[in-house]
Amino acid sequence: MARKLRFIGTDSKVDGCPALHTDEGTGEVIVQGAPVTDPEDLAQLRHLGAGEAAVAVPRELLVNWGPKERERVPEMVDREAFRRLFETFQHTAWRLETRGGYASDREDPDYQEFLATGSAPCDLNEPWFVNIKAQNRAGATAGRMRVAGASR
Repeated sequence: MARKLRFIGTDSKVDGCPALHTDEGTGEVIVQGAPVTDPEDLAQLRHLGAGEAAVAVPRELLVNWGPKERERVPEMVDREAFRRLFETFQHTAWRLETRGGYASDREDPDYQEFLATGSAPCDLNEPWFVNIKAQNRAGATAGRMRVAGASR
């Protein structure tokens, strides 16, 4: 069955391409534009499958005509997917941790040692540290920010 497409808009100034359309049935956005064909450009794309095409569009087209949701639904990821994010990033990754307090840390002997000496023992062969060291060697950086509320 054919899609029912609705024209959304174009920035080409002459009703041509690039342009955006929406599928009335699924809500998918259809991008119309000049295909990317240079083999070196295509080699840089991730996850481009057989039978798929890449299309170059000006950023303004997406800003001016792309969907603007009134309410964005967050994508929840499980622990394994979250861990993989820190294995696949290319430049910089930040891990933001927010808690009302860190009661578990206050009871931890390693934390007490950190308070007393300014350093704490850790196993640098743990998978987390091994991965972060590998990312650093590849030129990427990772950081963590903890925001904790006042303890009661």
